[in-house]
Amino acid sequence: MLFLHHSNLTEHLLAHLSTILRTQPLESVFEQETFLIQSNGMERMIAQHLAGEIGCTSHFNFAFPTNFFNTLTQLLDSSANVSYFERSFLTWLIDAHLRSCQDSVFASLHDYLGDTHSAVKRFQLAQQVAQLFDQYQIMRPDMLDAWQQDQLFYNHEHEPWQKALWRNITAQCGPQHRGVIWLKLIQLLNHSAPGQFHSLIPQRLSVFGIHSLPPLFLQCLQALSRHCDIHLFLLEPTQSYWADLPNKKLRAELVDFDAHPLLASLGQQGREFQQLLLEQAVFDRDFESFTEIDNDSNLHLLQTDILDNNPAELALINDHSISFHSCHSRLREVEVIKDLLLAELEQDSALNLRDIIVMAPDIQLYEPFIHSVFHDIQHSIADRNLRLSNTCLDTLLQYLHLCRSRFGWREVLDLLEQPGVYPRFGLTEAELDLISYWIDDTYTRWATSADHKKELGLPALDENTWQHTLNRLLMGIASANADCFIDGILPYPAIEGLSAQTLGRLNDFLQCLFNSRKIFNKEHDIATWHRLLLEHSDLFLVDDQSPERLQLNDLILQLLDYASVHDQPVPLEVIIHWLETTVSEQKTAQGFLRGQLTFCSMLPMRAIPFEIIILLGMNDGEFPATDRAPVFNLLAQNYRVGDRSHRHDDRYQFLETLLSARQKLIISY
Repeated sequence: MLFLHHSNLTEHLLAHLSTILRTQPLESVFEQETFLIQSNGMERMIAQHLAGEIGCTSHFNFAFPTNFFNTLTQLLDSSANVSYFERSFLTWLIDAHLRSCQDSVFASLHDYLGDTHSAVKRFQLAQQVAQLFDQYQIMRPDMLDAWQQDQLFYNHEHEPWQKALWRNITAQCGPQHRGVIWLKLIQLLNHSAPGQFHSLIPQRLSVFGIHSLPPLFLQCLQALSRHCDIHLFLLEPTQSYWADLPNKKLRAELVDFDAHPLLASLGQQGREFQQLLLEQAVFDRDFESFTEIDNDSNLHLLQTDILDNNPAELALINDHSISFHSCHSRLREVEVIKDLLLAELEQDSALNLRDIIVMAPDIQLYEPFIHSVFHDIQHSIADRNLRLSNTCLDTLLQYLHLCRSRFGWREVLDLLEQPGVYPRFGLTEAELDLISYWIDDTYTRWATSADHKKELGLPALDENTWQHTLNRLLMGIASANADCFIDGILPYPAIEGLSAQTLGRLNDFLQCLFNSRKIFNKEHDIATWHRLLLEHSDLFLVDDQSPERLQLNDLILQLLDYASVHDQPVPLEVIIHWLETTVSEQKTAQGFLRGQLTFCSMLPMRAIPFEIIILLGMNDGEFPATDRAPVFNLLAQNYRVGDRSHRHDDRYQFLETLLSARQKLIISY
């Protein structure tokens, strides 16, 4: 059965959830309570609330929609395999196919890539196309079906080469992409007797904190509701029907527009989702719990008007429940926010740090300023990508960039001074100071050797290179005479005693770099890159079993999975680009709601209630985001209800943030 719970307050939705879990326990204590969520922040909020309400959150399963339906599909049909049609696999598949696309239909791609066919440029194009194909499987399975029948769907100028490329991929991997498999899942669930898959599917599924779903996912939920109870908890800004509010273009043509302007301008994503629910979902029960808010502040007046869809102008109260702050830099923004928070904490003794949230469109832009300004206040920063939160990953990328660089003295020393690097070569912090003195005193500047300069098209001069410096330092051990050249090398004085051991360790580090540069400057296939990255990580990083190192190894191991679809050599630049894009997309699950002041991006925490919500960086052009779809994006050219838009998503985030502040909303830009 399918149940809908909707309210204007997240607290009421959580109360509904607690009541269900308390009054309708699962058949067995070993059954998992399953939740579909949109972010790790929502997972932490639900877990903490349920721990307080029912005393335990053990054996809960939180899943993202795509992963949940993939797992469910494989449970019900073991022959279904969608791995090759995931975006990461598609990227390497498309990169391999782009190398051999010689037909005239791909003429526009040849014009874009040019005669040189830059490997990085080709891989970036493969990433863009893979992202589109990933969306097509969910949003346009009917178009892919037409392509499979060798028919055009939209007759767009960029559709023929996409159709040809898709057919090449399905000829290699088979036509059973995710859209096809999920449609078969829907058919299987709809034509099976209720209870037939009792042991394979969750006994109950709770969908919480998800504010928009593709039509295909809604169909999956509707079909699954024949076999288990599904509860959809939906935060709605207004208790009136608002799916028919006109868009911006139509509002300009209306003489009398009787609706709240924020619902009209910010709520398109919510309106379309309500429309999809009405058209595609059949709910067995509908639970409403809309509550009027006391009109004792400007913030509460605004929330009440949104709830009632009342377009009347606010009768403003002289308070600071909604405030805007214009600052001249990001650092100044953070300083202003700290002063405001200290004032709030001083005025309200009942206010705790955990009652305050600070969000930004991209919190990573503020991370260095937060650490410096809030160093004396307990805080955590969530939503950081893996490169910022994992020093091993950052060091590996720094190492790879260095191997294809000019080997500048500062870049080399920066790598050596990394906490995971210098202990690997037996060096101490005191020895690092001595090495820095040597490098400065010998005027070491850049290039590994004269041959390295020659490769860059410059005169093959050995002076001021790393090999020249090593020769001088090593000759200083062999000879105490620093007044004359020996075999063309001027010995460096004062290398004696224990400093000779330091020089030996520096030599080990530099020889490792020189060897890596020679190996990495050649092209290798993906399987070889996987082996080389693991081997060289062991060479220059401390060998430990820390979570960061294990995370690094797991990331490198992913390359081995792609070797089955891509066996052609690629240069180091492509591997670096793949690593950087992968770590930038993966966010840490740490830092959410840890009992202290939380800084995070807007997406994961937008519907979680806080006493004070602060929005940083609400700058024109940065929020809401601008949709920059490539010209060959067929979704952007042919919009359907349910299609995602970054700009509409950001606008709806802002609307939900307005609803989630309980005392104050502070906005800075």
